[in-house]
Amino acid sequence: MPIGSEIENSKTKVREICLANSAMSEEEISRLESIIDNFQFISDLLATDLMVYTEAKKKDNYVLVDIKRPHGHPTLFYESSVGRTISAKAEPFVKKSFDGGKKTVGIYGVMIAGRPTQQVVYPIHHYDNIIATISFEKDLYLTESLLGKHWNKVADDLVGALNQKRHKLRHWPKLVGQEGFILTDEQDQMMYTSYMAHNLLVSVLGIREKPNSVKLSTLLKDFHPEIVEDEPLINFVIKRYSGIGGTLQITSFDLSENSKIHVLRDISELSLKEKEIKVKGALVKEIHHRVKNNLNAVAALLRMQLRRSSDQAVKDAFQQAILRLDSITLVHECLSQADNVQIIAVGQMIKDIARNLQHALTTEETKINVSITCPDNLFLDSEQAVSAALIINELISNCYEHGFVGLSKGEIVIDIFVDESDKTKFNFIIKDNGIGLPKEFNLEKPLGLGWHIITTLVKEDLNGKINIHSPIEGTNTGTEIRIEAKIHAKQ
Repeated sequence: MPIGSEIENSKTKVREICLANSAMSEEEISRLESIIDNFQFISDLLATDLMVYTEAKKKDNYVLVDIKRPHGHPTLFYESSVGRTISAKAEPFVKKSFDGGKKTVGIYGVMIAGRPTQQVVYPIHHYDNIIATISFEKDLYLTESLLGKHWNKVADDLVGALNQKRHKLRHWPKLVGQEGFILTDEQDQMMYTSYMAHNLLVSVLGIREKPNSVKLSTLLKDFHPEIVEDEPLINFVIKRYSGIGGTLQITSFDLSENSKIHVLRDISELSLKEKEIKVKGALVKEIHHRVKNNLNAVAALLRMQLRRSSDQAVKDAFQQAILRLDSITLVHECLSQADNVQIIAVGQMIKDIARNLQHALTTEETKINVSITCPDNLFLDSEQAVSAALIINELISNCYEHGFVGLSKGEIVIDIFVDESDKTKFNFIIKDNGIGLPKEFNLEKPLGLGWHIITTLVKEDLNGKINIHSPIEGTNTGTEIRIEAKIHAKQ
């Protein structure tokens, strides 16, 4: 399941438990929801189980609404008891934190699952009210080896950030349990380096000097990092350093006004895959660019042949072939310039095709206005885009060439959208206010090549269907063509 879906499911479950069992208001529940996914980062960073309590409807009782277990580290709680109500007698330090509104530290060295632990409870505020507490069950063997004497300071700063909204919390990174940590003060002086951080500095960057008691910038002075993300207003930055052992990513952000944390992760394998993807992407773009150039060359040859012919029927045939080539060329041109070489923006593609046809087919006798409605964030994959481009080219060309015979002006309206009831259905509507289709027109047995192309592509390539109204219902003129295609369109 994607991370975003897990977060939404977690929020939904917390909301349901709070509504059913807690004394929280709707506003307080929303406040808790807004920070709930940051609890996982805190649990991962502190390598500690984190339990979230709210006050129950019954006085001196509390509801366990969520448990976060650290990724990559052992947990003390294998069975979930989320949703149960607990008495103040069973959780005295939770009660003390609710009543006093301050951090509460439990008995040192209590054994859970055969390991010495200590309970540390923090209140979570919404304005002047305490809406919840978070209780850490410190595994003393583990936390002393990771953050040591700095554990309490880091915990204080993280919860302080939650309560004071000092940071844009969405920037706290997702951890996988294989990160190292470095703490620095406001002068960039290194106060603490975890064992994993030291190993990463040695194995990835080849830095063997003792890291503590120097500035982090001094330690990294010989490296020229790539800045992946930088937001100076909140002092958040992600940098990547290339070394003898691969690539090290360091995510840095403020913990408090006088301390900063740096999360180190070896992304050598990820970096290699990214480079491979970039190379493959560049090759695919180059292929699309060459296909576009080859199609342009073919179109140029056809134009030369067109100019040499004196037969109008031959000229018309060449003109139609050139326009079809131009539409396919536009797709390859878009793909050669796109960040994602697998999908193409439908709206821009249609606008480019319409503009090209307007330039090629507009005559002095008839002025035709074209209006297009399409979401900016609607995309098709490259194969479907080629089929759609040819269909659009044929439909608009038909409007220009046959829809306004004998008229001085006309209008073509194009509407593209995804069916809200079925996201796999792509709808394309084109209508005009022209003279309509001839009475003898039969979609099942089209006489012209253009309609044969349209029906073949819609039914065989796009698994769709075509509906035609001519004249448009409620009028005496015009044609409306509606295409519904079962394709993988996405917004």
